[in-house]
Amino acid sequence: MTDLLFDARHIEQSGIGTYIRAQLPRLEQVLARHHRTLAVLTDRGNAPVVDDGTAVVFSEFPAAPMYSVHEQKVWDWAVREIRPRAIWVPHYPFPLTLLRPANRDVLSFSTVHDDNHLLARNVSGQGVGRRLYARTMLELDARRSSTVFSPTQAAADALAKFVPSAEFVVTPIPVGEEWLKPVDVGLSPVQGKYILYLGNVKRHKNLPALLDAYSQVQQDIPHDLVIAGSGASVKMLDDRVHASATALGESVRMIGRLDFEKLRALVAGADVLVMPSFNEGAGLPPLEAMASHTAVLSSDIPSLRETCGDGADYFDPNDSRQLARLIRTHCLDDHARAELASRGWAHVTQRQALISTDAAASTIVAKLDQCRA
Repeated sequence: MTDLLFDARHIEQSGIGTYIRAQLPRLEQVLARHHRTLAVLTDRGNAPVVDDGTAVVFSEFPAAPMYSVHEQKVWDWAVREIRPRAIWVPHYPFPLTLLRPANRDVLSFSTVHDDNHLLARNVSGQGVGRRLYARTMLELDARRSSTVFSPTQAAADALAKFVPSAEFVVTPIPVGEEWLKPVDVGLSPVQGKYILYLGNVKRHKNLPALLDAYSQVQQDIPHDLVIAGSGASVKMLDDRVHASATALGESVRMIGRLDFEKLRALVAGADVLVMPSFNEGAGLPPLEAMASHTAVLSSDIPSLRETCGDGADYFDPNDSRQLARLIRTHCLDDHARAELASRGWAHVTQRQALISTDAAASTIVAKLDQCRA
């Protein structure tokens, strides 16, 4: 019998994929050290590279979307096929198959990254049906999961307002070690001076505020604004962003997904990275920018304060004029920008040394030990 089945189907996505890539090697190391077995659930064509002792299980329902009926079918099939002692789903939907009497002894672990799908439509972009679905799944996580992981205390506190009975274990996400290595900025698809936004384009990311701030300083600075991460989804997920970007002309550039070395070079080549979100669970792009010696401007929300510490300068996400002033300062003042980048590097390296990268895996092993005892 396999000790743990880990759902890694979304490893190529930007946010959750980064989380999966960070956790998988830790799981392999910790479980192997404790003589536990691991199986990784994935789709054909995007299987991760794993150790020899890790089993790879290909889903019988390929490319099943998150939050869908087909995703539930994936988990039902996988639990019946593998018969694991535990399953870890690294996002908030609960595997309903675990409610079956035959599966009542299977331990459930879940990661809830943020409360965004629970929030009002003007922030989350989610309708009533999706918000009800999220609330139902979160309540099942709270009642049935052995442990619910959260990437920051701020995210755990926000989620606890919806499910006060839940016990969250905070497991901060490290920045990938490869981000701390030297990079050839010549590989960047963008040359010259630019400000960078990196991530998905959704309502809670607050891209209109960044575009508004850029419009206020566009004539004063020599920098383009680059929006990178998923250019093809800009039109689908937030038409406001596409319209505003088009109005600002060729100095706003939208770039689709890049291979990793080009992405690293793009981040390292930026003068400033801006994270304007209304809501985040943790926020990895600012840490990746700090690790690349790039100055970071961040919205002043609890989760980003917790993640970025004194390595960023902050602005009110509702005040584009405040953001515009910071952009102007750090784009025109080389000394101020270098000082901010230096603070960021100091913060990310110190954070990397202090956080426990094995926390989630160690918690899972401890729970497995308790059940065996």
